[in-house]
Amino acid sequence: MADLCDDGAAVAPTVRRVRRVGILTHPRLPESIEIAGDVAARLAALGVSAETGSRLDSGPLADQLLTFDCLITLGGDGTIVRAARAVAGTPVLVLGVNLGQLGFLAELQPSELGARLEALARGEYRIDRRALLRAILDSQEGERGAYDGLNDAVVARGGKVRVIAVTVAVDGQLFATYRADGVIVATATGSTAYSLSVGGPILAPCLDDLIIIPVAPHLVPTRALVVPGSSTIRLQLCTGYQAVLSVDGQVDRDLSGGDVVTVVRSPRQVGFIRFGPPEDFYGTLFRRLRWATRQQ
Repeated sequence: MADLCDDGAAVAPTVRRVRRVGILTHPRLPESIEIAGDVAARLAALGVSAETGSRLDSGPLADQLLTFDCLITLGGDGTIVRAARAVAGTPVLVLGVNLGQLGFLAELQPSELGARLEALARGEYRIDRRALLRAILDSQEGERGAYDGLNDAVVARGGKVRVIAVTVAVDGQLFATYRADGVIVATATGSTAYSLSVGGPILAPCLDDLIIIPVAPHLVPTRALVVPGSSTIRLQLCTGYQAVLSVDGQVDRDLSGGDVVTVVRSPRQVGFIRFGPPEDFYGTLFRRLRWATRQQ
């Protein structure tokens, strides 16, 4: 089976049988709880044990997270991202079931679960490994933190509607100073998320490149720069206005003038369960975006 990229590094076939599963529900989607009960019953009939919950920071799923072979998510892309960040760097795999809108990261629709659960139990799937980025914050007040993200790290304006100034350097070389609503650094996975909404390119998921793109830049066109995943990207806030560092839209840290965010490739990856061939990525784009199609 051919991969999207020549080296095939991002995709690995497997015969790893699944014996224990966590099921992550969405707290505001009642149907996810109903589906979780049905999934757990079907898995039990296949000899697979399951634990259900809506949180990954506490409760039964958090306590047993590393005992699962995979984590099935019932929700949208946000639920999948939350699960991926929780299990990144561990052997636990993620299987996304789409209950949201676009569902770029989801592998299945609820109607497909029945047949695919049997394949899951038999180990008939492939592993799609995705790279994460790491955003390292160095604040003028001495705060330091490192935050891994599947999609993106964003330096953006805070509550007041004012543009911020952000200098961007790549591998020590100044690239730009943006006056904009913000600057996004996105992974290939994140190229179909926030970056896409501001005009960024879509990258094949097997690539480990990073995208740098401003959000609503003042007086200049929106143009993206794609750099190798081995690059070190330095973002410095050069304004006194309130700003924030947001990672995957799920981790937020306040920024002040002079604060620096350094973005690099994380040493951690996350594995997604896939049943179709790698080329299905392009079919997913067609189904989700419907680009350049004529209504018959």
